[in-house]
This record gives sequence, C-alpha cells and structure tokens, in this order.
Amino acid sequence: MENLKFLVVGDGGVGKSSLLMTYTTHAFPSEHTPTVFDNYIDTVMVDGDRKCLELWDTAKREEGDRERPLSYLGADIFLLCYSIENKCSFENIEDKWIPGIEHFCPDVPVLLVACKTDLRSSSKIKGVVSSEEGRALAGRLRVPFCETSSLTQTGLRECFDTAIKRATECSHCKKKAKSHRRFSGYSWSKKKRVHLPPVMPSVGKAPWVEIMTSTFSSDWTKALQNPVHSDVTFILEGNHKLDAHRLVLCAASKFFQKVFRFSQSEQKRNKLSEIEDESFSTQDLTSGAVEGIATVIEENDVKTHTTIQLCDGIRPKSFVRVLQFLYTGLPNLPKDVMGIEDEIHDVSRLAKMFGFGQLETICDNCLKEMDFFNPSIGTFFNDETGKRMKDMFLNNPEYADVIFHIEGTKIYANKVVLGARCEVMSAMFGGSFVESQSTVSEVQLMEVTSECFMALMEYLYSDHAPIEDGDSVGIMVLADEYGQKRLVNLCELYITKEVDRSVTKQIEKSEVDVIGLLLTSQLYNAEQLSNWCLHFISSNYIAFEKRQEFSLLTGSNIEHVEEHRWPPLSYLEEVKQYEKEMEKMGEKCSVM
Repeated sequence: MENLKFLVVGDGGVGKSSLLMTYTTHAFPSEHTPTVFDNYIDTVMVDGDRKCLELWDTAKREEGDRERPLSYLGADIFLLCYSIENKCSFENIEDKWIPGIEHFCPDVPVLLVACKTDLRSSSKIKGVVSSEEGRALAGRLRVPFCETSSLTQTGLRECFDTAIKRATECSHCKKKAKSHRRFSGYSWSKKKRVHLPPVMPSVGKAPWVEIMTSTFSSDWTKALQNPVHSDVTFILEGNHKLDAHRLVLCAASKFFQKVFRFSQSEQKRNKLSEIEDESFSTQDLTSGAVEGIATVIEENDVKTHTTIQLCDGIRPKSFVRVLQFLYTGLPNLPKDVMGIEDEIHDVSRLAKMFGFGQLETICDNCLKEMDFFNPSIGTFFNDETGKRMKDMFLNNPEYADVIFHIEGTKIYANKVVLGARCEVMSAMFGGSFVESQSTVSEVQLMEVTSECFMALMEYLYSDHAPIEDGDSVGIMVLADEYGQKRLVNLCELYITKEVDRSVTKQIEKSEVDVIGLLLTSQLYNAEQLSNWCLHFISSNYIAFEKRQEFSLLTGSNIEHVEEHRWPPLSYLEEVKQYEKEMEKMGEKCSVM
C-alpha cells in the first residue's frame, strides 16, 4: 500500500485542524484546539489501488516557524490554506508560505485551499476574500484551487480528491529524493545514511478547570432550617409554627404568588395597590375559600410579616416536606421509603392541593422505585426558581430591604438572599454591624463597578452570572472578595477559553496580557487560572520572552516557566547540532 504525505500549512486560525478533523471524522470539532504538530491517518481507494494518507497538521505558534520545515521532509503535496474572512492570511500565501515551500521543497506540488467559505453568507463579516480573488491567486501561482467549509462539510471531498490526484500524478518518489537533497539547501551523498531530525517533545495538555458543585440547594436548606429574616409564619394543627420567606415562596410557586398578590406585571408597574384578577382576594384568603388555607393575617405594612393559618388535616411533618421542596427542589425523603408510604402519599396530596406538579412527580417516582429521576427534576426546579427570584426581586425597590450605593447608582436587594447565599453578607446583615440594625439598610460601596456588582447579585439570586457580557476578570475579583468560589471557577473557565481563542493571532503582539492575568489570579486566589496561565506562558515561551511584561515574572513564577518552557532548551540544542551536521555533510558533498 502506497503512502502519501499531505502537509497542511497556512496562518494560525484559518481552519487547518478543522479541515483535517472534519475530513477524517465527518464531524466538525466543537472546541477550538491550538495545534502544535499533529497528524491523522486515512485510507482511500484510488483507481482500484489502496493508498494510505498521512495528513500532517502544523503549528501556528511563533516557535513553530523554526521547527516547521523539519516536517516538510517526504511531503507529497502541500495544502496551502487561508481563511476567506482573514485577508492577512490570504496575503501571506504569496508573502510567506510560497517562498518557504519553494526554498525547502521546490518540486512538491501545491494545492491552494480557501477555508470557512460558509462565512460569506454572514452579514457581520466584511471584506471577505472572494472566489475570484482566490482563483486569480491560484492562476498566478499555477496551482489548483479548492474552496471548503468544515462547518458545513462543503467541498471537503473535492478538495482531498484533487490533492490525491495531484500527488499521484507527480512522480513523487523522484520528488521525495530531490526534496531530501534540497532540504535546508544541502545535499547528501547516496552512500551516506540520512540523519533524522530530532523529535520535538510534546507540549503537554493544559490543566483542566474544575467547576465547584452548586451550593444553591444547600444554601437554601440552611435558610429554611435557620429562618433569619423570615417574614411568613405558617400555623398548623396543634399550634405548630413554621417560619419561611415570602421571596422564596413566590419565586418557587405560582400558588404563593397569588396568596401574596405578587405578579411580574405588577413589578413592572411598581404599584403594589394594583392587584391582578388572578390573585386571591382578601375575602378569599380570610374566609377559607382557598383550599388548604384557613385564614391569612397581615400586619399593616404588607412587607413586614404575614401569618397563614393552614386548614386542619395538613400535618406539620408533611408540610415541612413541601417547604423543603420549595426551598431546595427536593423533599428530604429517605432513600428507603418502605414504611413511610402513607407519609409520601400525604405529601403528594398536599402537592396536588397547592398545584405543585413536580412534587407530585417526585413522590410518584419514590413510590415506584424510580427516584433516580428526582435529582434532575430538582435541578431543573431550582434553576427555574433562581431565574424567577432574579426577575421578580433583584433591583426591585418595592420589595427591597437593602440598598447598595455604587458609582452614583442604587442597586436594590434582599437580606434573605444575601444572607443565605453569601457568608460575608450574612455577617454584614445578621450580626452586630450597623447595616443589620435597620429595616432597610443602605450600604455605600467603593472601588467596585456597578456592572460587576450587579453580576455578583445575579449569581447570588439565580446561580448564574453574565460573565460573557461583562468584565470577567472584575467579576472574578469581586467573587473572591465575597467568598463565591464557584463563581470564581466559572470566571476562570471562561477566561481560559477566551485567552485560548486569542492565540489565533500572534502571541507576541496580542492585546491579551496573560502575564498580568497570571499575577491577578494569584492575588485573588484563582488557583486554577494561575496554573493554566503558567502552562500557557511556558508552552509559548519564545513568544512571551519577547513581550515587555515578561520581566514581571519573578520568584516561583519565572522558575516554573523556565523549567517547563516549550520547546525545551535540550531540544533546541539538538536542533542546532542537527543543523551543524547537515551543514558539514553539505560542505563535503560540494567539495566532492
């Protein structure tokens, strides 16, 4: 079986790796993966003959420029790629890539490949390279031309069929010999054994960024067990009392929205006096017309406290399970339900009474030994509750008992959320601080932007934060200050992805300050981001060494980077020795 070596070259980020991976796997890669040197194997039939395609991907990083020609040895064809949305990559075909190929491997055929042609239909991208420009360049270079889209898999088959045909048409065995003799401008004697170039060591994989498990459920479990800032009291049979929070009940349940006469349309109007028809009337709530509720007693200020007398027949133990569900997404039922089936049936009865369909499903799953579905139900329920909690109460002055003053802006919040979700805030509003003494607390915050603080608030309310749309580093710093480790992790992951995408440009000239990011991450306890930055700097040592901020690396940081630099000094020394040997052999041959 004949081997054909295809070498894919071109500027970084033009789609070389995606071209090869999509062709060989028939699936577009979902994640951007920076290439060092990689190769893929594929087997095809050409005119009844089986041929093995060695598909070589090449590095895009600056340090690859020196070692890249070593991979040219034995190439049967070059797939010279550019991206239609990157004019610079198109211009570099003539300015950079063709001169290099003609110098090292003048007899190896070339195929010009336009990548990402699906972007021509995007109205957001201007100045794309046209098909006519691509064909004109191919005409000047006297090479075949193909257009491809890895995303839509358009033109891939035609591209590689053309490359196979072009490579097999040329007498590549003869060309390989010439290429070997001409490589680096030297020639070898036929009697001399060819010295193989040193093997480049692997750069290694970047550290994974792990995301801490959500504490949303456990935080609200603690709030239910220790109901600080409670503003609702349920009275059950036997004068049993349970304290709760209007905010949680309304966010988790439409039933309690109607009880407390809260609606989102009401929120938009900011008029508590306007009650929608769907809410229960005062007459309904005080006369026993609402199933399950005997009466509701409100103090003069409706925001202060509400007492709800539940009907006889609602057992305290069962209603505790209902509250657990509303606060955490799951009733705290034991795994082995044998012997408590009656209690589960009673919880299910209350769920039906109050319109909690998901709680009914959870109870039914427990009775049918299908409780393995319940965690997913609870996760979804919590996600929806958090979203409603943010939409209904965050920055809503009608229901706020905390006002933050930041950059001349007021941000309205709720002590129950802040205390449940953040230990720093819990101490501020639940202890001996001045802020904890008044009904509505006002706090002046300095050295923080309203945008970042609002993102932190969104996370506390909903367990999600708008990291992609905001200052991810600023949010990470604020998250560390307020002890939100999971939010720090989310920022770390997003930042690493963004930096990784930035390597499509030259690292030496990139606007992304990775070294500054490293120092910030170490200052604010973002350990995973720190480790990732150290790996990234080490893996791109030659490029970072040329940056002005490289001198800021001191102590253990510079020690780590020097120890783990890529390519390592030992490999670069081997390359020098190899080049010297080739030079000597070339001189001898020329003398001969």
